Amino acid sequence: MNLGNAYNDQGDYPQAIDYFQKSLKIKQAIGDRNGEAGSLGNLGIAYYSLGDYPQAIDYLQKSLKITQAIGHRNGEASSLGNLGNAYNSLGDYPQAIDYFQQSLEITRQIGTRDVEAESLCGLGSAYNALGEYERARDNLQQSLEITRQIGTRGVEAESWFNLGDTQKNLQQKSEAKTAYENARKLYQAMGLDKKIAECDKAIQDLENDDMGA
Repeated sequence: MNLGNAYNDQGDYPQAIDYFQKSLKIKQAIGDRNGEAGSLGNLGIAYYSLGDYPQAIDYLQKSLKITQAIGHRNGEASSLGNLGNAYNSLGDYPQAIDYFQQSLEITRQIGTRDVEAESLCGLGSAYNALGEYERARDNLQQSLEITRQIGTRGVEAESWFNLGDTQKNLQQKSEAKTAYENARKLYQAMGLDKKIAECDKAIQDLENDDMGA
C-alpha cells in the first residue's frame, strides 16, 4: 500500500484509490483481515479527501466491522474517528459526535494520544457547529494540550483554527485572533498555502467585524 499512500499524500486521490483497490483484492484473496481493514480504511480516507462522503462512509463502515471482529482496537478507534469526520462534513453533527465519543473512549483505554487529540478536535468542531460553544472550547483546549505534548502539528493547527471559530462565536475577538494566528504559524511551517489563506481570511473577517461594530 506504500504507493497508494504516496499518491494520497500528493493529493492524487484517483491514483491512490486505484492502488488501494488492488491492495484490497490481494488482502482479501490471502485472507489478511487486518490488511483488508487497512485498505478499506485508506479507501475511505481517499474518498473523503475527494469530498465523496457517502462512499467514504461505506468503506469506513466496512473497515470498522473488521477491526471490531478481529479486536484491532487502534484500527477501530481510527475508523470511528474518520466516520466522525465524514458525518461532520455532511453536517450530521449528532452522528459525528457519537462516533467521535466512541473513538475517544477507546483511545483513552489504549493510550493512542494522536487519535485522542483528533477525536477531541472533531468534537470541538461539531459542538461549535451546534452552537454549544463552551463544550467546543473545552474539547479543543484538551486537544491542544495533547498535540503540544506529542508534536502533531497538523491536528494542533486545526485545533487552533477551530478554537478561533469558537472564540469568535463567544465574542472573544482578541482570543480568536490569537488562535487564528497560532494556526497560521503552524500551517506556514508546514507549507500549506491553502490553509494559510483560510487563516488570513478568518483574521480579515474578524477585523472587518470589529470595524463594522
